[in-house]
Amino acid sequence: MHNLNLNVPFKTILFTLFSLGFVYALYSIYPILILLVLAVIFAISLEPLVQRISSVKYNKKQKISRSLAVILSFVIVLSVIVTAFLFIIPEIFSQLPKLFETTQRTLEMYSRQYNFSIEIPDLSQYTERALSISLSLFTNIFSILTFILLSIYISLDWLNIKKFFHKLLADSYKSRYEKILNEFEFSIGMWVKGQLILMFTIGILSTLVLYLIGNPYYLPLGILAGILEIVPIVGPIISTLFAVLISFSMNGQTAGLITLGTFYGIQVLENNLLVPKVMEKVSGFSPILILLAFLIFSNFLGVVGAILAVPILMFANILVKYLVLKK
Repeated sequence: MHNLNLNVPFKTILFTLFSLGFVYALYSIYPILILLVLAVIFAISLEPLVQRISSVKYNKKQKISRSLAVILSFVIVLSVIVTAFLFIIPEIFSQLPKLFETTQRTLEMYSRQYNFSIEIPDLSQYTERALSISLSLFTNIFSILTFILLSIYISLDWLNIKKFFHKLLADSYKSRYEKILNEFEFSIGMWVKGQLILMFTIGILSTLVLYLIGNPYYLPLGILAGILEIVPIVGPIISTLFAVLISFSMNGQTAGLITLGTFYGIQVLENNLLVPKVMEKVSGFSPILILLAFLIFSNFLGVVGAILAVPILMFANILVKYLVLKK
C-alpha cells in the first residue's frame, strides 16, 4: 500500500484563502455593490442628456460646463419623477383597494358560474402590504439621497473614471476598452430612451382604450400597463389580465372581450412596429433569453434583478463580442 503525499505550495493555499475571503467580503457588502451598480447605470443612462446640454452654446461661443450640465440633467429627471409620485401615484393607490376588491369579486363570480374551485386570496392585504412597502421605500430618505448623490458624483467624474481605468490597462487592451465602454454607454442610453417611449406609448394607448370602453379604473390600469412594460414578457400579460378582469366585472362580457382583443392588438402593434422602430439601434435579444435573464436575476436580487437583467445581458454580450469573439 503506497502512501499518498500531497504537497500543496504555500502560495496556492494563500491565494485560495485570499480568494475565499474576497468572495465573502463581496457577499457581505453586496447591498452596497447593488446600489453602486444602479448608480452607475443611472449615471450612464443620463450621459446622452448631459452631453446634449453641455453642447449648448451661450454668448455665441462658450458651451455649458459639464458640471452644470450634470446638475441640470438630474434636476430635470428628478423633477419629472417627483411630480409623477406627487400627482399620479397617490391617485393610483387611492383606487387600488377598490380595484383589487372588484378583481376578487370577479374571480368568485366566474368560479361559481363555471363550477370550478379556485382558492382566492384576500387581495386587500396585498394592497395594504404594497402600500406599506412603497411608503417605507420612499420614506427611507437616507437611501434615496445616497443613491442620488452617488449617481451625481459618478456622473460629474465619469470622464476621469474612464481615464483612470484606461491608464491601468496594457496598451493592447486600451482600444478594446474604449470600444466596450462606448458601446455600453450607447446601448444603455438607447435602451432607456426606448423603454421610456414604449412605456409612454403603451400607457397612453391602454388608458385611452379603457376610457372609451367605460372602465372606471382606466387611469390606474393604464399607468400600470405602462409601468409593467419595463418587465419583459411577464409585465404585459399581468396588465392585460387585470384590465380584462375589471372590464368583465364592471362592464360585462362584451367589454371584457373588447378589452382582451384591444390589448392583444396593442401588443401585436408593439412587437411588430414599435419595438423594431424604437429599438433598431439597440442589439436585440430573443424573448427566451430575456425571460431566462429576468427569471435568474429576479430570483437572486428581486425587483432590482428584474431591472438590471437587460443591462447586464447587454454588457455580457458586448464583452463576449470584443474579448471572446474578436481577436
